Amino acid sequence: MNAINIVFPFTIPSEDRKGRLKRRMELAAIFSLAELIRDKGGGLISKKPAEDILFISEICYPFWFVPWRRRTLIFDGFDLKSYTISFDILPDANMFIQEMEGSSSKLETYSAFLSHNLNYFARFSGKGEKVVKGLIMDPNLMNDIFSLFHKAKRVKGPLEKGLLPLVMDRLVAETAIKELQNFEKALEDDVKKLSRIARVLIKTTQRHINAVKAEIEKTKKRSDIKINNLMSKIAKKTEKVRMFYDKKIIKVSGKANQKIQNLTGEDAELQAERDHLRAYIEQCKNQVSAAQDRKDEKQEEYWRQKLKSSRLRFLQIGKRLKEIEKEIKKTSSTRDLEISRLKSEYAAKAESYMTEIRKLEAARDAKIKMSQEATESLERLTSKIVGQINTLIEARNLALKELREMGYPVYKRKTVLAYMPFFLVCYSRDLKKRYVTFPPSIVNTMNGVSKIKSALRPYTIRSMLQEYSLPITNLLNEFVDSMQQNSMLEDRILKICMKSNLLRQKSFRRDVEKGLKELAKEGWLSEEELQTLTSRLEEITR
Repeated sequence: MNAINIVFPFTIPSEDRKGRLKRRMELAAIFSLAELIRDKGGGLISKKPAEDILFISEICYPFWFVPWRRRTLIFDGFDLKSYTISFDILPDANMFIQEMEGSSSKLETYSAFLSHNLNYFARFSGKGEKVVKGLIMDPNLMNDIFSLFHKAKRVKGPLEKGLLPLVMDRLVAETAIKELQNFEKALEDDVKKLSRIARVLIKTTQRHINAVKAEIEKTKKRSDIKINNLMSKIAKKTEKVRMFYDKKIIKVSGKANQKIQNLTGEDAELQAERDHLRAYIEQCKNQVSAAQDRKDEKQEEYWRQKLKSSRLRFLQIGKRLKEIEKEIKKTSSTRDLEISRLKSEYAAKAESYMTEIRKLEAARDAKIKMSQEATESLERLTSKIVGQINTLIEARNLALKELREMGYPVYKRKTVLAYMPFFLVCYSRDLKKRYVTFPPSIVNTMNGVSKIKSALRPYTIRSMLQEYSLPITNLLNEFVDSMQQNSMLEDRILKICMKSNLLRQKSFRRDVEKGLKELAKEGWLSEEELQTLTSRLEEITR
């Protein structure tokens, strides 16, 4: 990738300041502040020597701006920063695929495989981390660096400033991007692999379900053929038995009905005779009364005998009628019970002939039920495993989304190497060194607040430069810490800073002298402060 070089401004004018700060005023302000915070020594008991300013060096901190998925990644060219991507580790999909392929041919082995691996994809198997060297992901630091980016100027030639070692060069930045692309592809491959497993599971399960359904249809057809053939034989046998019992029922029914018919005929005759006797008894009563009226004892006795015999016969007929009624009921009940018994006997024999049919139907239904339960189990197990896989796919897609949305939401088509200038001041005393950084700053004006501060304490210059960004200041403090913890790095930085030491540049004294006067003119320095700083400048730049 072709890199474009740009340099950030060191000072940015505040909203109420017109125009950028002149270079000589910038240098004068840094010199003033460096001198102000220098330990002047002294002490009541054990006097310490004053610190010497070993160097004031303007050096540049490198940043890479690299295109990434319509966004921009910022890399720390000095490699102080890094970003750790935490990710979930998938269960071994290849092992699952291998076992699935080996057991998918038969329903029994496939069902056992699903049951055994029901929770295989229930959760990730662990956590992993990927460290991206130099990548800056602190949103506040990114925002502040990018705000400086918009104020930067493009440079084509070499910078007249000290450059920090480019620990993370273009090749390393390209490698980091390549690693991110490989990581992205690995996540995409995970999604593809999981999706493929889900598709194969659904397809294999459906294939077995279709095979089971086809087998159920075959079972039904084979069973229907057997049942129909057997039913044909049973129907003939049952018909013979039915005819046999029909004859018995007809015989029992006919005999009983004949008896009932005879009894009914006798009943009718007796009813008629009783009706006749009822009238004859009345006639006898009348004849007895008439004979009494005539005082014909012979006739009276005659009719009394007739009345007595008629009444006796009437009672006999009534008794017989009751007996006939009972006999009819008994005969009818006996007939019905016998017919019911014969029908039950026929039904039992007919049902005994159907036992084999029932066995065939039960065997068929049991086999179908077992097959249906097998398909339901397959669907349930597959649905659960596929659901778990879909959950992992969602998590992977979320990880992909987060990966693709890394960086700053501004797209740069080309890679840019940006240099952020800052001042590094080194103080020395008794072979000990102390480092102070002056980060990119906002240049204030002598507003009301500054005037009040000026009245309260000397050196209003302290309020002139205000750090532009706390995250950038913290980054530069990390730089100083890393330098002090690594003697080899410190020696290397010292060589760079000594080479670019402003105190040793011929133009520095002249520029700072003019700058101090301009600062005093703006009110940042008093006449006394101006004189003190000018004298000190002459002293250290001889």
